[in-house]
This record gives sequence, structure tokens and C-alpha cells, in this order.
Amino acid sequence: MKLPVLFKILPVLALAGTVACGEDAAQETNKPDAVREGLTQPPAPVMAETPDMNARRGRLQFITRGCVICHQVNGVGGTAAPDLSAASAPDAVNPLDFSARMWRGAPAMTALQAVELGYVIDLDAQDIADLAAFAASPEEQKLLTEESIPAEMRDWFIDAPHWRSDDWADYLQRGERIPGLDEEDY
Repeated sequence: MKLPVLFKILPVLALAGTVACGEDAAQETNKPDAVREGLTQPPAPVMAETPDMNARRGRLQFITRGCVICHQVNGVGGTAAPDLSAASAPDAVNPLDFSARMWRGAPAMTALQAVELGYVIDLDAQDIADLAAFAASPEEQKLLTEESIPAEMRDWFIDAPHWRSDDWADYLQRGERIPGLDEEDY
């Protein structure tokens, strides 16, 4: 299913489910006050699993996955993507915020990876949590030096700030395929 079609169908399905649930609740109670009272009660807590975050693993991921080719930390790396230098250590690191920032840049990031690397980097939840920890750790970022990057990888650093342009939609319209995605995913 193509993504735009899915976005047209989801609101209709959600609305249908809401109407059906509302009708069931109204039929059960037949009291609008009972429904209003139920809506004022706090929801049941939902347990969320969060991976252990490790800035050292994040630094190693930053190098070995190729993030350093486009992103810079304390002057080391490419400038094709936003600088990830941490000015100071935050009180807490939220890997979901980091993931959301990645999501907003995903079209440009995956297109650039496809062109420069020939593939799209595959990250799981643990990788993202570790990268978030690294991006927030000035102490671990100090360990990222030019010498800690393999010499052949240093030649791959991209020094054009592609992330500031909005031409990634044109990339897809030109028909350039992003490896790892099927036609219906575009």
C-alpha cells in the first residue's frame, strides 16, 4: 500500500473505531454523565521499555556506522548534516527526542546515505539510544578525534551543508531509488 493512501485511510478507520466505541459506551450506560466522568479519570499506566544508554557504544557507532561522514562533533567529521557537538551534559537524555530529530531529517539522511555509501544505515532502538547518549556527552565526545577515525574514512567527510537544502523531494522525483526501500514505500 502506498503511504499517501494509508494516510487517507487511517483517519477514516480511527473515526469509525471512535464512533463504534462511543456507541458501545453510550449503550452500556445510557448516561452522558457516566461517559464524561469516565473521560476525567486518569488512564491506566503503560509500562515502557527503554534500552540502557551507553555513550561509549554511541561514539563507536558514530564512527563505524558512518555518521561521522556527514555529522561533525567538536570539529571532527563532515558538515553535510547538523553538528552534534554537546555544549554541556544535560540532566537527562531522551532517546525519543533524539529519534524524533532523526525522523525529521530521515528523507535527506537516507537519500544522502544511498548516494554516498550505496546503502541506508540500519539502526535499532539500542543503536539510537547509544547515539543519543553520545550526542549528549561532552566527556565522550572529547574522545572523538581526527586520529580515532580510520584514515580512508576521513577522505569521505562531506563538507557541503546538504541538510540546509530542501531538494530531497526532487531527489525522489528524479526516480533515484533509495536502496532497501521497495517502490511502494516511496
